[in-house]
Amino acid sequence: MMERPVWLAYVGCRTTVERQARGQGLGVYEIDARGTWRRVQLVAGLNNPSYLCLDAAGQALYAVHGDFSEVSSFDIDEAGRIRKTGTQGTWGQNPVHLALSPSQRWLLVANYATGNVVSLAVGGHGRLGQVACSLNLPGSPGPHLQQRGSHPHQVCFDPAGRWAFVPDKGLDKVFALSLAEDTGTLAIAAESALPAGSGPRHLAFHAPSQTAYVVGELDRTVMACRYDPAHGRLRLMDAVSTVPNGIATGSASGIALSADGQTLHVANRGPGNVCSFDIDPATGGPSAPRWSPTGGRTPRFITLSPDGRQLLAANEDSDTIASAELSAALPVPLFETVAATGSPVCIVFRKIRP
Repeated sequence: MMERPVWLAYVGCRTTVERQARGQGLGVYEIDARGTWRRVQLVAGLNNPSYLCLDAAGQALYAVHGDFSEVSSFDIDEAGRIRKTGTQGTWGQNPVHLALSPSQRWLLVANYATGNVVSLAVGGHGRLGQVACSLNLPGSPGPHLQQRGSHPHQVCFDPAGRWAFVPDKGLDKVFALSLAEDTGTLAIAAESALPAGSGPRHLAFHAPSQTAYVVGELDRTVMACRYDPAHGRLRLMDAVSTVPNGIATGSASGIALSADGQTLHVANRGPGNVCSFDIDPATGGPSAPRWSPTGGRTPRFITLSPDGRQLLAANEDSDTIASAELSAALPVPLFETVAATGSPVCIVFRKIRP
């Protein structure tokens, strides 16, 4: 019997025939103290409600509609159930990631296909206004066949909340953007070039050592970069492969850094595994890698549970969410399926209100 639920998980997915997807919509799950998942709501009729983010108060949820040109907002009631409150255009094609500004006044969205990042005002009750600013990202495409122009893949604010960082898979760059709080205007503050053909996808910050870890989707590396918080620049220090020797196919995807900053995890879609590194607390440098199968195909996304005790993987092509306990006694996480759901690509958590 399921114990009293402690957390809610909101799960985004792919739904379209073009993606050969099996997802049915946004799923809401209750999770108890033992880690048992139970779906309590499904919001159907949405096109690819893929990447998600929550506001700081846990009262609003936002979802981009991958492959389309829209972002939607949802209210969250006392029980954690969601209700769609509106949809706005993103002034671009294939929005793939989104983030709220530290002030919660602006939602930033990265449009992968059209190479632009936009800001939308957040009003009362989390409602979205129209696009306030659209910024195109300049540069020359990299050498890979998937690098046909600018392809921003994430929006991630630095630990101080000063810059919005945008890894650009198509240009082999990471941009640092400034955001004007009064108008929502975006501007490029810095551009950091990374190895040609690396395809920067997602990044995570290790604040104590001022290190940023950037996933190279195309060359399947994790790049450790020294971070300059004053100017938003990154300087490459080291690049380590995320796949074992001899693995020639697939691509790297998600990244997760433990709350204590001691362990870094990167997902690999081809081999269907997670690569884990211990982090030097002084330098931020990664150790030798170790690998853990996620028990499914195409782990597009990974994240930590809110208490930091589990690592979760969304196995898109096997329609499962898998979880692994993290502890010093288990240097290689062992994944087990905790939920079956069609084509999952993102998970965000919210604590159940008392």
